Amino acid sequence: MRLHSSYTSPYVRKVKIFLVETGLFEGIEEMFTNPADEAVLRPLNPLGKIPLLETDDGTPLFDSPVICAYLDTLHDRPRLIPATGADHWRIRRTEALADGLADAANLRRNEALRDPRSLMSQDFIDRQDLAISHALLALDLEAKGWTSDGPVLHDQIATAAALGYIVFRYENLPWRLHCPALSAWFERFSRRPSFTDTSPRNPPGRPAPPPQAVAPNWVLA
Repeated sequence: MRLHSSYTSPYVRKVKIFLVETGLFEGIEEMFTNPADEAVLRPLNPLGKIPLLETDDGTPLFDSPVICAYLDTLHDRPRLIPATGADHWRIRRTEALADGLADAANLRRNEALRDPRSLMSQDFIDRQDLAISHALLALDLEAKGWTSDGPVLHDQIATAAALGYIVFRYENLPWRLHCPALSAWFERFSRRPSFTDTSPRNPPGRPAPPPQAVAPNWVLA
C-alpha cells in the first residue's frame, strides 16, 4: 500500500500513529506529496487533499477517518475502533472532536498569516479560538477516562495527533494548566514510539514558518 503523506499534517500523523500501533507501518510505502501537485494528487482524490491511501489493488481511500477504519480491518491485533455498540460511536465522536480541533487550529493559523494583514478577518480568528477552547475542555473531560493501564483506542490516537499539531504550531501556550487530565494523559502518550517516531517537522529545504502574527485567545478558565 502507498500512503500520500506530508511533514506536518495532523491527519497524516493520525494515520501514521494508527499504522505503528497496529503493526502495519512496515507494509506501507510513504510518499511525501505536495497537495498543490495537481498531476499526482487530483486524479486520486478529487478534493486534492492528503492523507490518501492507495490500497493493494490501487483503490484510493480518503480522508483520515476512512483510512483508519479500513486499516483496522487489516491487522490481527485487538480492534482500535470497536465494530459496533456504544464504544464505537463514542470513539468516532471523539475522533470528530479531535479532528475539529486540528481543523480550527489550522484555519486560524492560516488566517493569522494572511499577507497583507488587511485581508485578515479577526472575527474568523475569534471563531476558531472559541472552537479550540471548547474542544480542549471537552477533550479534557474525555481524558479522565483514559487510564495508563487501559487500551490505546482510536479516540486517543486522534486526540494525540491533534494535540501534537497544537504543540507544533502554538508552542508554549498554557492550555495544559486548564486541562489537567488531558495534559497528564498527553504526557504519557507522548512517550509512545508511535508518537515520537511520527513527529512533524518542517519540509527539507524550506524555512520554518513565521511566528503567529495574532496571539491566540483561548478562553480555558
